[in-house]
Amino acid sequence: MTKTRIKILIFLLVISFGPYYIYQNVLYKDARDINNEKSTLTISAQNLEKEYAANPSQADAKYLNKTIEVQGIVSEVTDSTMVVDKKVFCKMNGEVKKTLINKQINIKGRCIGYDDLFELVKFDQCSIQQN
Repeated sequence: MTKTRIKILIFLLVISFGPYYIYQNVLYKDARDINNEKSTLTISAQNLEKEYAANPSQADAKYLNKTIEVQGIVSEVTDSTMVVDKKVFCKMNGEVKKTLINKQINIKGRCIGYDDLFELVKFDQCSIQQN
């Protein structure tokens, strides 16, 4: 009778911790470190937004979830966000200085799509690149 109970206990433990093990070691992948990745291309904010406005699905296939460097003039700045050429919204990795407004800039980040309502291409994990 005790062997049966031990087998049942082991079976219950496997059922309990099996999904956790699979999640941690198979399904869960570490978050990308965009700052250390090499950008796949460099494009102006104006051209990027034009491509998304013309054909969002084709632009998604080309840019979505890729590390891209965007060039343009900073048009808006908040604590941790920046808008380039009034076309590309960037969620920055750190705090942003307000002195960057109206300055030419290169920003590297991950393209996460196009916002039809605000007509902005959105990026996250952005960092300012040195020229």
